[in-house]
Amino acid sequence: MLIPNQIKSLKQYFYPCLGGVLGGISVATHFWLIFMPIALFILWKESERRIANFCWGFFFILISHSWLYELHPLTWLGFSWLGSLIITISILLFCSFLGGLLVFLWGLLVQKILWEGDIFKMKLLPLTIKVSFLSLTWGVGELILSQTPFFWIGLGDSLIPGDIYLAGLARWIGASGLCVLQILTGFWIFFSHGMWSRKSHFKEIFIFGILVIIFLHLLGGLTNPIKRNYEYPVAIWQTNIPTREKLKIDEEQIKEKHSIAQQYALVNKAKILVAPEGTLSNNFYLSKGSKVNMLAGGFRNFNNELRSSLLGFEIGDHSFTTSIDKNRLVPLGEKVPRILNNFSRGFSAVGGIQPGSYSRFFDPKFTPPLAVAICYEISDGLKIRKAINNGAKLIITSANLDPYPNQLSNQFLSMARLRSIENKKDNLLVSNTGPSGLVRDDGKIIQLLDLNAEQNKMVFPNFSSEKTFYTKFGDKPLFLLLIIFMGLNLFRKFN
Repeated sequence: MLIPNQIKSLKQYFYPCLGGVLGGISVATHFWLIFMPIALFILWKESERRIANFCWGFFFILISHSWLYELHPLTWLGFSWLGSLIITISILLFCSFLGGLLVFLWGLLVQKILWEGDIFKMKLLPLTIKVSFLSLTWGVGELILSQTPFFWIGLGDSLIPGDIYLAGLARWIGASGLCVLQILTGFWIFFSHGMWSRKSHFKEIFIFGILVIIFLHLLGGLTNPIKRNYEYPVAIWQTNIPTREKLKIDEEQIKEKHSIAQQYALVNKAKILVAPEGTLSNNFYLSKGSKVNMLAGGFRNFNNELRSSLLGFEIGDHSFTTSIDKNRLVPLGEKVPRILNNFSRGFSAVGGIQPGSYSRFFDPKFTPPLAVAICYEISDGLKIRKAINNGAKLIITSANLDPYPNQLSNQFLSMARLRSIENKKDNLLVSNTGPSGLVRDDGKIIQLLDLNAEQNKMVFPNFSSEKTFYTKFGDKPLFLLLIIFMGLNLFRKFN
């Protein structure tokens, strides 16, 4: 039988773990309105304790990134069943540990700045300065993570499709700004609960928060639709070739499927055919030349290095004449450290590949300029924004999400929709097993193909030169606010 002290000790671990689980479920299943506010309430409520912060972050990543387990089995790459199981679980636990460590470090800052007294007796202005600074540090942290190999699907990308209206604010503040708003909302719930339990000014704080949330939703929901023209027909080819079976399929089978896709594009008078990441093998050659303009995911050699690329073929080309290489590579899955090259080719069917140029701007000449995201580069809004500032008029996202489950496909689609909102650009999606289709410039889905099915489909993207506030200024306002609130905190501390 548990004694009271043991029960109290269990509760201290239970609630932060529950908060992380609810937050992870929110990201994984898009129950944002149900779970995320509760998860962030628990985050703030338990933030005074270091172990609580670690537990929240660990379970948040464990649940939201649980699709990593689907790497198993890796027997097709030569690993034993048991070895594969150990490897995949280790990767998931390592990522979860890293997530816990990051939230732990943020919690140290919270303890240092916020929990130096009774926050419920603190004056409103200094409390606002402290909480705003802490929320901004989380938002900037997610922005920094988006530039690293660590694939953190965080708060900024979790709003869609749960709250598409609030997500509309990304046109001004981007994903990092949305992250800050969610952290602030979590604190408002926590603070309101605390004032209610103390029977002190609860009504005023609660009503004020509700009014602010309503205003933000109205602002996010307001859009200025751009005039759409349906003059650019594009054929997309969802190949649906499982990665584990790809080694068994010879090049002649790929060419036969490619010929069918080309014929479909010709019959429907498509100006371009687009195929997903990894479709064409290295040194792919068309003996009769390409019948249509084509952008296809594939591989190429450059300076004796293998690159994963989007390859451009003009009508009549036997091999590609233009390309853009993937820049952000999956650690071990694609990019194997050079020191390990002699021991392992990693967890990829093609072995280790090398990154290409940082820029995501691509001008193949036979289409208007494009912003290209290959696979999980879609989580990096910074590079896509820069490509659009350089003149890109459409986002193209090419991916291969097999063998991962629908959970990752949904998360991937959410990020693609957010990139469209941020920059007010259509996003053309072409993935091996899905999602494939077209996302409108306001983040709404125009067309989506069935998952896990080979399909050829016509879509009609809109090319636009219009730029949003976020496209023009990016995260500079966020960094400026961070510096201002940091300065205010330091000023109050030394005066």
